[in-house]
Amino acid sequence: MSIQINTGANAQAPGTAPSQNAAPAEAAASKAAAVGPVSHARPAPKVEHVQLHQPERVDLGFRAEELRKNMQEAVARLNEQMQSKGRDLSFSIDERIDRSIITVRNLKTGELVRQIPTEDMVRLAHSIKDMKSLLFNAVQ
Repeated sequence: MSIQINTGANAQAPGTAPSQNAAPAEAAASKAAAVGPVSHARPAPKVEHVQLHQPERVDLGFRAEELRKNMQEAVARLNEQMQSKGRDLSFSIDERIDRSIITVRNLKTGELVRQIPTEDMVRLAHSIKDMKSLLFNAVQ
């Protein structure tokens, strides 16, 4: 948000050199210093008009649906590559928590060797998501 402040006719624009009227003011201040204590504070300029502007919108180029589609395509390609190499490593996306899940299985038995994140963490994330939705609905 930008702010523009217009002051009286004697106002100095930011970034410009002081006007010629500054020299007589400094001379008067030095004469007054010889007579007694002088305040060096300048009076605040009178504000005639303040105009506020909304900032311009910036397009960050973030497209959630496009990102989700690209992620699903990447997961499918990774699964194809792992199957072609004889490994039972699979990638999936849990839509409820919007996270990727990686599982490693024993090829002979089909037993789950490892899951990242663990099944307990996935259940915990589901519970937290459910609690958040309950709290959100209770507030409304």
